[in-house]
Amino acid sequence: MPFPDLCPELVSALNERGITEPTPPQADVIPRILKGGNILLVAPTGIGKTEAAMLPILNTIRSTKGSRTGFRCIYITPLRALNRDMLRRMEEYGKALGITVGVRHGDTSQAERNAQSQHPPEILITTPETLQVLFTGKRLLQHLKAVEWVVIDEIHELSNTERGAQLSVALERLALVAGEYQRIGLSATVGDPQHVANFLVGPRRRVEIRKHDTFREFDIHVESPPAMDDPKIIDRLQGDADIIGVMAHARRIIEAGQSTLFFVNTRETAEWLSARYHLWDESFPIEVHHGSLSKETRMEVEDRFKREDLRALICTSSLELGIDVGSTDMVIQYNSPRQVSRMIQRAGRAGHRVGEKIRARILATAPDEVAEAMVIARRCDSKELEFWEGRPCPLSVVANQLIAMTMSGQTDMDTAFRIFSGAWPFRDISRQEIGEVLEQLRSIKLVFVDEGDTFKRSRKGMSYFYENISMIPDERSYLVRDIGTRAIIGTLDESFVASFAEEYAMFIAKGRTWRIVEMREDELLVEEAREVGSVPNWVGSDIPVPYEVAMEVGRMRRLRNFSDYPCDDGCVSVVRKYLDDQDERYAMPTDKRVTIEVGDRLAIVNCCFGSRVNETLGKIYSALLTARFGESVGMTADPYRIILELPRNMKRDDIVQTITSVKPGTIEALSRMTILNSSFLRWRFVFVAKKFGIIEKNADHRFMNFSRLFDLHRDTPAYREAVSKVLWEDLDIPNTEKVVSMMSSGDIEVVPGGISSIGLEGITRSKELMQPVRADHSILMALKKRLEGETLFASCLNCGSQTRFRVEDAPKRFVCPHCGGNMIAVLKGYERENIKLVKHQELSEQERKDRLRLSRNANLVNEHGKRAVICLAGRGIGPDAASRILRSIHVDEDDFYRDIMNAEILYAKNKRFWD
Repeated sequence: MPFPDLCPELVSALNERGITEPTPPQADVIPRILKGGNILLVAPTGIGKTEAAMLPILNTIRSTKGSRTGFRCIYITPLRALNRDMLRRMEEYGKALGITVGVRHGDTSQAERNAQSQHPPEILITTPETLQVLFTGKRLLQHLKAVEWVVIDEIHELSNTERGAQLSVALERLALVAGEYQRIGLSATVGDPQHVANFLVGPRRRVEIRKHDTFREFDIHVESPPAMDDPKIIDRLQGDADIIGVMAHARRIIEAGQSTLFFVNTRETAEWLSARYHLWDESFPIEVHHGSLSKETRMEVEDRFKREDLRALICTSSLELGIDVGSTDMVIQYNSPRQVSRMIQRAGRAGHRVGEKIRARILATAPDEVAEAMVIARRCDSKELEFWEGRPCPLSVVANQLIAMTMSGQTDMDTAFRIFSGAWPFRDISRQEIGEVLEQLRSIKLVFVDEGDTFKRSRKGMSYFYENISMIPDERSYLVRDIGTRAIIGTLDESFVASFAEEYAMFIAKGRTWRIVEMREDELLVEEAREVGSVPNWVGSDIPVPYEVAMEVGRMRRLRNFSDYPCDDGCVSVVRKYLDDQDERYAMPTDKRVTIEVGDRLAIVNCCFGSRVNETLGKIYSALLTARFGESVGMTADPYRIILELPRNMKRDDIVQTITSVKPGTIEALSRMTILNSSFLRWRFVFVAKKFGIIEKNADHRFMNFSRLFDLHRDTPAYREAVSKVLWEDLDIPNTEKVVSMMSSGDIEVVPGGISSIGLEGITRSKELMQPVRADHSILMALKKRLEGETLFASCLNCGSQTRFRVEDAPKRFVCPHCGGNMIAVLKGYERENIKLVKHQELSEQERKDRLRLSRNANLVNEHGKRAVICLAGRGIGPDAASRILRSIHVDEDDFYRDIMNAEILYAKNKRFWD
């Protein structure tokens, strides 16, 4: 009999949803949960993990209806979108069984919260952060006493983060309120199941791991499509021919299928691609989905995708987890997904049913990206997942939770120690460490400490708690509002607004270009613009490449074993050419060889060690060279090289000697010395200081002396926490020690040489959005034609008159037809109003800048004539950028237009490079 352990009403509800037989994980786990044990279920996406956990709980609530009042089951998900999805599914079962279900998170209305307080749902779906709030109200605290089950979905997303550490403490606090309850963890991808199981229950409880590698056929293939060869499309979309070739290939895949999720690694890339698809063909049914869009926008595109109004969604990790977006038959990943677990999770969104084939395509063109994608596709097939353990004893979480404990009433040190030591991330914490954090909180009046080791809340602490419920590093954000519809489009981070936004500036959001009409204290009013805009940058976008993946890329370089990898001929051709070009003149950096290349004020260490190891080595090498030569050395790193920008030319032997002087056993000490006075650590300290309550969440950075604040807090728990965060989260001490040992023993040889093609790859190509370094003549002539067709306004700085003209009709020298003046600025349509500033006496700071730009514009036109006009016609190019172009040496006409094209692309990517 199908589902023999469940009541008839529940079986009937399942049949109505078309579920007649349990999947293997369900058949295994349902009876075990009914017996009451703690369970971690590890199984692929799309085989009913949620039902495996919830069906026995629903069954038990149905059979014991009325025995308890309050929240009987709390279902925790890491994303609000998962909450919405779960609510829809659980409400269907709840209606059939007479069980109440509710959802509570940051977007829940106050009316709904009040209703839950008066009449608690038996099943509450929530997030880790909202669980914190449930301890604060008297009624809510009473409802928590009824808890019998806690289910944590996608637990792997939480188990190695500060957010997870905060949740683990909350689970211990809940055990004090409700007594011991059953804990169930659900995950699709876990590198180390035992670690995640320990995180679920802590060091004092038992847990059973049920791992189900239910067979689902993988079809993850890497493809490298040819570059776009249509100059008109390249010019229109303002991108590299390789990227637009990927867009064209992806479009063919999308149109050949029914519904496609198009994953990218960053929100910037999602917006960049979506905007260009809309510029290419406004009718193409594709939209963008990421966490910085408004809830309404995300829900709208999810629903349109489920209804099949959209053929594709360009998305980030916001759709990586188990959100139900209907039937998806294909997943596209643009560029390497960086990590095996991430690719398996994303690929699992296709064929989201038992027995259906997982179909995914990774599209890449840059050689490093292609090789890395090939490695990840192979490791997906063999299920070689990476694993990162979370940082032990994060003190910012200790500070946060000590204050949170006071929100429920007076607490003592013994209780606090029992709670913390019962949570897995804090299993080794000492009473002294807790006491030192408590003392720092007392010193800034976030808690009151009484005699006898008891502490209680303060008014300042209450304010802190509600501002710092989340452990996710926060940055102030600004709403983006459409001035026409008044709809909220999304949010922009403070750093982007501060460095980029000004009135009339353009940027991309929701896959479209917007022009800023007005800037307010907490929002930007915008209107849609049919041009290419800048891509915003958001905090937390970068994904590190693991050491193991990068080393296998090095091994592929050494063995040339391309047949071992699931890829097309285009991939093999790209990688083989890349390696053959290197072999012609230079040593090949591999998993067994590091090359040190020295050129003009530049040194490149080619090492296949991954993002965090190279970051660690790069900081050490840069610091040692700076100390040795007494001049600052700049450093950037990617998974396959470290680029050192030297202040002057240095002897190759001196650089090699400095790099090889790093010995095993010194890495942690050198790393600590390197970061102690770095701006990197100071910026980390700002985030830690917010979590400790030292800096208020919305404090205006413009009026703060961060250096003094940093120095005042040396040797405090907050300072030690900032150092710990950098060492653990940004660097990789253990693997760096490993590679330094291999370099020292000769297992990895070190070979010096000149700057090679592989070394330059890290400079000439970025990982995501690239400028066209060598656009061919046909592309440049298409650009020339477009610029000559632009309409500008010749604006006299003497009399203020304006004359409309086309760039191709521009005279060699401008003279005002009204007053005979020769100081003429050429302005784009949206800049025309600035000519009025010439006559104004009282000007704001921004207006003074605009008037100065007018003068520089006119001076350029007066000095360079039509060539200046052509530059100023470029998208986003103002007088400063035009001046740089005009000062450059141009061998021929192509060189001139190539500079303009590169300027436009750089502007579209990041305005701060130019004006």
